[in-house]
Amino acid sequence: MTFKKLSLSALLFSATLLTAGVAVQTNATASSTDTPTTSATTTDSANNATHGIVDGSSTVWAKVPDNSVAGLASPADGIPTYDDHGVQKDTIPGNTGQIITRIAINLEPGNNHNLFLQLQNDPSKWIKLDWLVVYFMIGGSGDSLDSTGSGTPTNFTVNFVDQNGKAVQDPLVIPISSYRSETDDNGDTTYTNYLNDSIKTAMTSIRDDLPKMTYNIDGYTPRATDPVTTDGDYTTTFHYVSKETPVDPGTPGGNTGNNTSNTTNADSNSSSESSSADQSANQPAPVKNKAVYATKAIGLYKTPTFTKANRQHFYSKQSRTNRPQFIVTGYARSKNGVLRYRVRDVHNVKLTGYITANSAYVTNTYYQSNPKTIKVLSRHGINSYSQASLKGKALKHYARGTSLKVKAVKSYHLTNRFVLSNGHYISANKTLVIKK
Repeated sequence: MTFKKLSLSALLFSATLLTAGVAVQTNATASSTDTPTTSATTTDSANNATHGIVDGSSTVWAKVPDNSVAGLASPADGIPTYDDHGVQKDTIPGNTGQIITRIAINLEPGNNHNLFLQLQNDPSKWIKLDWLVVYFMIGGSGDSLDSTGSGTPTNFTVNFVDQNGKAVQDPLVIPISSYRSETDDNGDTTYTNYLNDSIKTAMTSIRDDLPKMTYNIDGYTPRATDPVTTDGDYTTTFHYVSKETPVDPGTPGGNTGNNTSNTTNADSNSSSESSSADQSANQPAPVKNKAVYATKAIGLYKTPTFTKANRQHFYSKQSRTNRPQFIVTGYARSKNGVLRYRVRDVHNVKLTGYITANSAYVTNTYYQSNPKTIKVLSRHGINSYSQASLKGKALKHYARGTSLKVKAVKSYHLTNRFVLSNGHYISANKTLVIKK
């Protein structure tokens, strides 16, 4: 999926860095291949450690490729720097390039939507990735890490929930995609999300280290059994039990609130799904981590028990190409046992909550079986590629209305791809193509 960058100033800034030779601040006595000596002592004290946890903090880090550089803009008040605990220390001047050795996340509140980057010339200092102010170039790959969440990004997510599935701290939702640019025949430049291999390795290491950490939140204790779980490639959940609510610490509880009906159109699905046999309380919950979209008007709620008071967003019914899309990150049941999906909005990562799981209102975003013949719906057309990741140079462009023969469906992470009769891959997203 392609998208257009919204900030011309950011593009001009990045171009200036690459073409005008902004001075890079380095430490003349240190090699970029060394793990810097710092107060951020890691759980692995070996000099060749590539990832770890900063002692006494809630920071988890991983090494980035040699020659990774953060280009700094020049805001009037400088670039903020942070210590090993994610606490702001001071500022450094902008209009420079800084060699970066590590990338990290910090679990403390207030550190959402940013990655920390460690300075080689002063390893006690970290800066936050912010595409308009701190522009991160990954090694010598020519790739840049996009922190805006534009397009359809890959997100690194950390959730903090109690025994009822309720958030006890705002989740960290951090876009970790890179992008590549393409210019069409009209001279219009678009950017395609994808995941740089080095960032994939670094963030996988951080994900694997998170369960080794004990992270305390006031008023709660970590769940005794499996206090930290990993769902999918880049979603981690810390589980807690309220100190005021005795429960079985080894079993996540269900919602205990009142199931107050909302009479607005947003909740017109509530009564129908309650009577649906496939949503009954004694049925197994569906698999987590899948993509769904809404075919009718639905609401997004703060809790699994839907009420007008806890509805945080309303999605009106849309045409097929504009339907709201969600990633299912978990599930829960209302007080009456009605199944809900815990989701995040694909187009707005800040929107997370619960939606109906009723198949009359939401269904798979991607085709699950082979329709044999499809027609391109997207007004921008669709590109085919040589691999299921849809990376690399597009092999062919198919305009809207084009009919295509499909010989197979191939799964790729949370998505599906169609294998065309010529062996090329295209997206099986129902907002882009339709069964003919």
